[in-house]
Amino acid sequence: MTKRKLINTIIAYTFLYTLILAIGLMLYFWDGSANKMYYSLFKDLFPILITIPLAYLGFCFQRRSNFMLALRSLWGNLITSVNQALLYTYNQNNSREKYFEVLFNLSKSIDEVRSVYKNLNESEIQTGHYPFESLKTIYKIIETLGYGDVDSKEMEVVRLKIRNNWKQIRQTFLAEFDRSEPTVFDAIVDENG
Repeated sequence: MTKRKLINTIIAYTFLYTLILAIGLMLYFWDGSANKMYYSLFKDLFPILITIPLAYLGFCFQRRSNFMLALRSLWGNLITSVNQALLYTYNQNNSREKYFEVLFNLSKSIDEVRSVYKNLNESEIQTGHYPFESLKTIYKIIETLGYGDVDSKEMEVVRLKIRNNWKQIRQTFLAEFDRSEPTVFDAIVDENG
């Protein structure tokens, strides 16, 4: 469950609980029936009215937790495959085996993204759009580069393209994580401002 979907669910259930509370208060103050019959009925049903949404919220938090585990695993695999692609650009004479290994790992990461995220605007009629197009671009860059003897200037250009695409992936991908600033950290302070 994505962060947005979880937040929307929490907001909806907060509204539901507020509504239940308001109904209970209205029945308590305005129930004119004998022995406050409607309020007594509400009071008897109150545990059920509270328990069912609470169970669903527990389910939502469990789904979010499972989603985060899948996301962290995917993140680690993305780091590995993109860094392999970057390392590939430092060797001007890559073997055919190394070339296919890098493409295989990038392809694996592309499909692993599909196991965690569905395509944007996907429906039964349309396949939609892949959510991290920059990853597919990195694959195409390496595929176009090929293997064997490659010019060092071309490798530099390719490396820069991969880094730029990786920055784009990181920026959009990490937004889904629930990350906090560290309490204690190690940072280099620039004395010049």
